[in-house]
Amino acid sequence: MKALKITISGLAVMFILVLSMTLLVKNELADMLNPFISQKDVYVRIDSPGTKVNESTFEYTLEGIKEDGKRTNVTFTASKQLREGAYLKLETKRTYVKSWEEVQMSEMPAGVQEKFLS
Repeated sequence: MKALKITISGLAVMFILVLSMTLLVKNELADMLNPFISQKDVYVRIDSPGTKVNESTFEYTLEGIKEDGKRTNVTFTASKQLREGAYLKLETKRTYVKSWEEVQMSEMPAGVQEKFLS
């Protein structure tokens, strides 16, 4: 019985440590694993070529617009050079970009469209 209590206590301490790290640390891995960070869509426009990281990876750091109209900086990678002038919808969790897809201006929320046009 005593061993069970020690095991449960140890697991509780590890859970608290992991939870604290994912809440307090702001990096891609912590954001990806943290279940308390909600997923949000961020829209960007490709306005310059990506930085070549290696033969098959390009990195982009762009100003994006969230669905609520707030601006945010986003860094993500792609396996190819993306088309300049293209609009992308990024699925994000704070600093972690889960995925991206090219979208048309008409597919974006009205508030986001206004920000891009102004």
